[in-house]
Amino acid sequence: MKRNDRIVSTSLLAMVMVLAIAVPMITTVVAVPVNPGEDAIAYFEPQHSTATYGNSQTMDVYINSTVPIRSGALTIYTTNNGCGNITGATYNSTNWFRGAANVFDGGNATVLGFAATSDQPAGVYHIGTFTVTCENAGSCSCDLKFANNSLLSGSYAVNSSATIIDREVSADGFRDGTFTCMAPQETFSKELVEGWNLISLPLTNTTNMTVANIMSSISSKYDALYRYDASIHSWVALSSSDTMENGVGYFIHMTSAGTWTYSGSAYTTMDIALEPGLNMVGWVNTSADLPDALNSIAGNYRYVAKWNATAQSYEVYVAGAPAAFNDFTMMERGEGYFIVATTNCTLTYP
Repeated sequence: MKRNDRIVSTSLLAMVMVLAIAVPMITTVVAVPVNPGEDAIAYFEPQHSTATYGNSQTMDVYINSTVPIRSGALTIYTTNNGCGNITGATYNSTNWFRGAANVFDGGNATVLGFAATSDQPAGVYHIGTFTVTCENAGSCSCDLKFANNSLLSGSYAVNSSATIIDREVSADGFRDGTFTCMAPQETFSKELVEGWNLISLPLTNTTNMTVANIMSSISSKYDALYRYDASIHSWVALSSSDTMENGVGYFIHMTSAGTWTYSGSAYTTMDIALEPGLNMVGWVNTSADLPDALNSIAGNYRYVAKWNATAQSYEVYVAGAPAAFNDFTMMERGEGYFIVATTNCTLTYP
């Protein structure tokens, strides 16, 4: 047990001296184990959380202690409140007879203070909750951390004999977390015909990009899904557990016509390395006119081909060719394309 070599704040001592009696309740949860050499651990539940733009996620804060516990203060902060902003906090007034929950620095941090009238037995205690709001219209992530004593009041817990966890002494008594802020979600829908279809993913599903999830709406209507590996000039068959990617084209063979739908946030920026020769690529969540759509590789490609699923044949666009020669003049969301590059180059958009 570590000896207490710091002074507990006057406000927390005042909490302990109040005559009201309340007994903290040991919480029945699946506890995070205490690290070797430590007396306790403080943690968030869930450890990793997400929310879409303008929405919030609330995290519970716990301490799992192998020794008696009496009082403390946990300072939690976000590493980027322009991504995840702390907008609220509440200490567990059922568990603790006296406490505090405040948000500081424009949503950058919160402090949860708690105290009992006497040492409470070892166990898992619910300290309180805090709420993080997604502030970014795009996608971003930030860390959620228990602060050390250089920021606000720090993070620690004590009993009448000792400091049982203190971020200033050791970070092993704390399990930090993350917050992911997702762009607004939407649903993409595309009619696929019986036979071969060349498609791409205009949305990013941040939760699950496996074939099983992305293609779930037509799971019983196709029997083959391929991507093309330009580095080895070979087709690669995908199984239901494989991960699909934005910016990649996929050939799917439909055994019957169906409507493909899936949800996610808009894929708006692409950065795809191209190999000399054939490359099968996807496109972003918007349509763009040619040749401007391919300005990033101007002079480095021979032609672009797309698949006409209705006719089950290819169509071609050649930069600089007469308009009557080209079969299409636009890159479209949800479509896959072959680009024949003349050298190593990178397709970026916008």
